[in-house]
Amino acid sequence: MTNLALQTQNSTPFNSSIIDANEHTIKMTSQEIADLVQSRHDNVKRTVERLAESGVIQLPPTEGVKNHLGQVVANYVFEGDQGERDTTIIVAQLSPQFLGQVVDQWRFLKQQMLEMVRPSYMIEDPVARAKKWIEEQTAKQEAEAKLLEAAKAIEVMKPTVDAYDLIAGKKGSMCFQDAYKFLGGMKLKDMKAWLYEKKWINKDRFGRDSIGYYQNMNGYLVEKVTTHQPQIRITYKGLAAIARQMKIELNAEDFN
Repeated sequence: MTNLALQTQNSTPFNSSIIDANEHTIKMTSQEIADLVQSRHDNVKRTVERLAESGVIQLPPTEGVKNHLGQVVANYVFEGDQGERDTTIIVAQLSPQFLGQVVDQWRFLKQQMLEMVRPSYMIEDPVARAKKWIEEQTAKQEAEAKLLEAAKAIEVMKPTVDAYDLIAGKKGSMCFQDAYKFLGGMKLKDMKAWLYEKKWINKDRFGRDSIGYYQNMNGYLVEKVTTHQPQIRITYKGLAAIARQMKIELNAEDFN
């Protein structure tokens, strides 16, 4: 199991029902998740962003963390009950076989926190010992409950996530007049307004539509040469990305 760090700072306690110390909190970073599931950090970060766009998890804050080369790399930082829940869902999406390990790791970090707040060798009073045992059992039950909750969340979101991935993997493109029909009854003018607002499409110095740099590099939009002027078209990958960002469910059967 990867050696995840127990980090402390002045903040709200990780779980006030378990830890009676308001200067500590428990954190887990996206790099630590990558180490745990034996995956590339950039793949983990993309999964975090995709799940956040779909509304399955909350997008956590980032902070710079030094890697083994001494370089400062942006990491997503998960903390508290929300962080525990979201990291469990992320691991379930990346590598379900590591679910037990991430739950065990949070339990281990909680146990470390308990020992830091009140070392067991200092507890002589049998009532206090019994209270701590109850706290530890509560932590265990909460971890198991979060694992069950994460499994249910993955089960609910899996058809939608699979549909996005299946559609994004299709080759080809479509004109705006065809694309908007898949977006939950959205009007064509509203879809085009969204594309301008999000800078997917810009106006060049001649007043013509041009594809945004990011959308061009990621293959979301393409230009098709016509007899009059280039026509901007939406790829299947781009349509899936739009639907994700708008939180619109797509049905893969509609694209067969």
